[in-house]
Amino acid sequence: MPKLNRILWSLAILFIVITTVIFSFGIILVGAATLSLYGIYRHYFPKKKLPKHPNSRSQVYTFGEIIDIKSEVIHDTIDVKKIR
Repeated sequence: MPKLNRILWSLAILFIVITTVIFSFGIILVGAATLSLYGIYRHYFPKKKLPKHPNSRSQVYTFGEIIDIKSEVIHDTIDVKKIR
């Protein structure tokens, strides 16, 4: 009887170890799959890069109104308003 008990405990411990290893390997596989899917997502949908100078590209006006004023005129107008 003690021999049977020892064999059963050994099988139980072996089962627990094998289950733990398989579970850990599954977690690693799920993590790798998630990271690869995220990489594919980032490849096909990259972040939109903002220009270094916000005024370097033309702005889109939804109502068709385009205002073309040189920056010197704007600064002069602001300075005039500050003086008043």
